[in-house]
Amino acid sequence: MTMKKITICRIGIVLVASGWIGSCASTSGAPTFSQLLSTAEAADDAIVLAATATLNSGAITSAQAKKVLTITDGVNTALSLANTAYAGGNTASATSQIVAATATLTTVQACLSAAQAKASIDTCLAPVSTP
Repeated sequence: MTMKKITICRIGIVLVASGWIGSCASTSGAPTFSQLLSTAEAADDAIVLAATATLNSGAITSAQAKKVLTITDGVNTALSLANTAYAGGNTASATSQIVAATATLTTVQACLSAAQAKASIDTCLAPVSTP
């Protein structure tokens, strides 16, 4: 699998489909809402790829992968609602929804990384809910 690097500097994560999260250097200029939305959508897609790879490696079960996919589906819904809020002029709500969705994705990615290191993903995912 090729590694896909997704950066959300304003929110503070770097997500790589292979299972690595770290902080990014600050950049000049605030990203537009469209950039934040696009990056969050790409991060959601990267989580799906990472979950698939983690399942295929045997590090998680199909039930655990299904839970991850349920969460990413919820994140997709939240991002869609954020886009609707933004289109309706509610920038604060839209941005808040993207931040919550990204926080959820960060947690899920950390859980997948833990699973790759043979830690229990069930305990890690237990408190995670969709934004």
